[in-house]
Amino acid sequence: MKRFYYKAKGGNVGDDLNHWLWPKVFGDLLDEDSSHLLIGIGTILNHKVPVAKKYTVLSSGYGYGTKPRLQVGEWEFLALRGPSTQSAMNAENVRCLLDGAYLMPSYYQPTISKTVSVAYIPHVDSIIIGCWQEVCDKAGIKLLDPRWPVEKFINELLSCERVLTEAMHGAILADAYDIPWHPVKAYRYINDFKWQDWGRSLDMDIVFSFIKPTFRGDIGFPLKRKVINSVKRICKSLGIDSPNWTPTEPWRSSERHINLVSMTLKELSTNAKYVLSDANVKSLRIEKLAIVINDFKLKHMGMRNY
Repeated sequence: MKRFYYKAKGGNVGDDLNHWLWPKVFGDLLDEDSSHLLIGIGTILNHKVPVAKKYTVLSSGYGYGTKPRLQVGEWEFLALRGPSTQSAMNAENVRCLLDGAYLMPSYYQPTISKTVSVAYIPHVDSIIIGCWQEVCDKAGIKLLDPRWPVEKFINELLSCERVLTEAMHGAILADAYDIPWHPVKAYRYINDFKWQDWGRSLDMDIVFSFIKPTFRGDIGFPLKRKVINSVKRICKSLGIDSPNWTPTEPWRSSERHINLVSMTLKELSTNAKYVLSDANVKSLRIEKLAIVINDFKLKHMGMRNY
């Protein structure tokens, strides 16, 4: 059974949990046999799922692109992220609705002192295109980078008393480790569907606070890319851009804009409504997920022994 998950260039903790967690959960049941895919954590139930003979779906979500080809191969839905994914997959017999990241405290529970009052976790795309380190520095708030390796990210997360987060798995991991969190949205690409799907798996409605986006502009790009971007921006301002051009981010945010965003984030850090899912509901869902996984392991280890 081979893991299938999205591998972001530069890393993304939500996706990278698949590499860290599933070997500890499944051990020798994992291999490189691509005829049987384990579709795990992430919004990956879509048309990009490769063709295989058998699919085991364990806590995945739907939310980007079109639905996978469910008529191809044998599909077994052990767990899904939430009820909206369940409806999209028409998976009436799925046994559990919960994101697999909630298993992390069972496999990684370091003792970390609380040294940070509030941290901010941008979406992985936002930290690439935005000026969030500058914003957080001005606001006096620690930035947690979702591109960090899994253990580093969780260690830093555990040092925080509360988090503001645009990254959904920042919220999920905070919730899993009982760290109060508040959802923030700075960019239009933040996917409401997947947030609400996860929230409803634990009887929560997700209510975002909104802040202005920031942009790094061309910092770090080679000269040729900077020149091309500049020409595109000028053409766009004159109304002569082409819909066939690849998107170009706006010019770098001004210092005034960065200061205003940092003030908004600082105010949120104090006044936001931080939440946790209901402890009993969460405990029951995690217990159910563990039972589903154990049943699967017993079944397939028995088949292997036979």
